Amino acid sequence: MLNIFKQERRYTVFDKNTYVRLLKIIGTMTTYTLDAPTRRKIVDYYYDNENRLLDQNELLLRRRVFSSDAQLKIKRKYFNPDYFYTDNLRSHEREKDIGINDPLSKHYFFLNNALNSMFSNNLQFDPDKLFEQVRVNLTIKIDQENRKLFGYGGLKIEIRQEKLNIFNKLTNRKAKTELLQFKLLSSEDTLPLFEDFITRVERHCKEIFYTKDSKHEIAIKNTRPLPTKEEIKKHKEEMLRRKAFEESGEPTSNA
Repeated sequence: MLNIFKQERRYTVFDKNTYVRLLKIIGTMTTYTLDAPTRRKIVDYYYDNENRLLDQNELLLRRRVFSSDAQLKIKRKYFNPDYFYTDNLRSHEREKDIGINDPLSKHYFFLNNALNSMFSNNLQFDPDKLFEQVRVNLTIKIDQENRKLFGYGGLKIEIRQEKLNIFNKLTNRKAKTELLQFKLLSSEDTLPLFEDFITRVERHCKEIFYTKDSKHEIAIKNTRPLPTKEEIKKHKEEMLRRKAFEESGEPTSNA
C-alpha cells in the first residue's frame, strides 16, 4: 500500500474565493474534466475529561455524525505522519458504526477493547472510569463539497472542499477555516499522472498551502488561548529590547 501522503494532498486556502479560482484554473486544463459536485454536512465531536487524560495519553476519541449515520472512532496520535499513514494505519485506530443518538455509555465495551488492542503495555488509567467522565470539548461542523476529476490514462481524482466551523470549549474560542484535498482514486500506476496534476495546480494556484495537519490539529491551532496581558507585555518588552539593540548596532541577544 502506498503512503497516504502520496495519494492525498491537503491544503489550507487563502480566502473564501480560492476554491472558485482553482476550479477556473482546472477548467483551462484541457486534459481534465470535472463532474457535478455533491455536498454533505458533517459534525465531528471530540471528547476528553476535565484533566485531559486522553490527550495526555496521546489518544483522540471522536464521534462523527453525517446525515442519518454516525461513527465512533478512537485513535492514537502520531508524531511522524509519514510513518503513521502507511500499512500501520489500522493498528493505531478502531472505529464502529453507531446510532446517531446513541449515548457513549452504550459503547464502553467497544472502547475498552479498542484501547487494550492498541497498546501492548498496561494502561496507566482505568478505561471504564475514564469514559464515564469524558465530555465533548471540541466541535467541528463541516460543509463538504466533493467533485470527481477525470484525466487521460485512467486518472481519477477526488477534489474535496471543506469549510470548517470550529468551537473549542476548553478555550471558549470559535474559528472558521477552509481546506482543499486532492485524493487519488484510480490505480497506483496512475500516481505519476496524479503528481503531474498536483504540480500543475501548485504552479498556477499560489493561494493554497500544503499541510500534513489533520482537521483536529488545524482546529486546535486555530482556537488556541488568546495571550494573557502578561504575555503581551513580555512580547512588547522583547520587541523594544531587540529594537534598541538594532539601533545601537550591537548584536541581538537570544538569551
